[in-house]
Amino acid sequence: MFEFLPVDWHDSLASTNTYLATALKEGPELPSGTVVAAREQHAGRGRQHRPWLTPPNQNLTFSFVWRETMPEQFVPAMAQALSVGIARFLQGYGLTPTIKWPNDLLVDGKKIGGILCERVNLSNSNQVAVVAGIGLNVNLDAATAAKIDQPATSILLETGHTGELPTVLDELLEALVAPLHAWSQRGFAGIRADYEAFGWKPGTAIRVRDGESYLSGNHGGYNEDGALVLKVDGGEKICYSGDIGLA
Repeated sequence: MFEFLPVDWHDSLASTNTYLATALKEGPELPSGTVVAAREQHAGRGRQHRPWLTPPNQNLTFSFVWRETMPEQFVPAMAQALSVGIARFLQGYGLTPTIKWPNDLLVDGKKIGGILCERVNLSNSNQVAVVAGIGLNVNLDAATAAKIDQPATSILLETGHTGELPTVLDELLEALVAPLHAWSQRGFAGIRADYEAFGWKPGTAIRVRDGESYLSGNHGGYNEDGALVLKVDGGEKICYSGDIGLA
């Protein structure tokens, strides 16, 4: 069973993903389960290079190393496995989270967390090596949330509860272990049922943006690898990347 190592906390980093990816390239023996967290991240990024705002001591920003020999087709669904773990964790705070494909966490339509998984190529190794970064809004306040370019929320704003970041991170890491194990054994099939339960319902009218292009249709569920199936006139379109919104 996968285990996380004790967290290496930093007061400030540019990006926990960049920090760990560099460390892994410079020291390929860096063990799986290594975790780095920052109380402030001043050059954080999400999917498609979007900035991730991280004021000091407000939110969780952390990354970890995953190294394992596994089928290549399993790899793209890693972030979806993590999103299931985060959704389960948020339920423990009495929240009703939604996963917006592929891996954004929403509460009442507002973003509370996101995931960025980046593959690292290791020479002379047959292992899959990934640096997985997670941002979760814990103590984000209303004034800071208003500065974000999309509706955002936090555990504090939803529950009134102020969290101690190290304690919240330890609880979250515990919640990630089971879905990571299920995914590592069976790929997307291992987490499909939970992912579908937290996700948007099939038949929902959606629009998918990939770069500068848009496609509209109905949510058709997911294929065996976790890619989005978009029902369009005349058939289906399989979407491996992109952002979705309600049509």
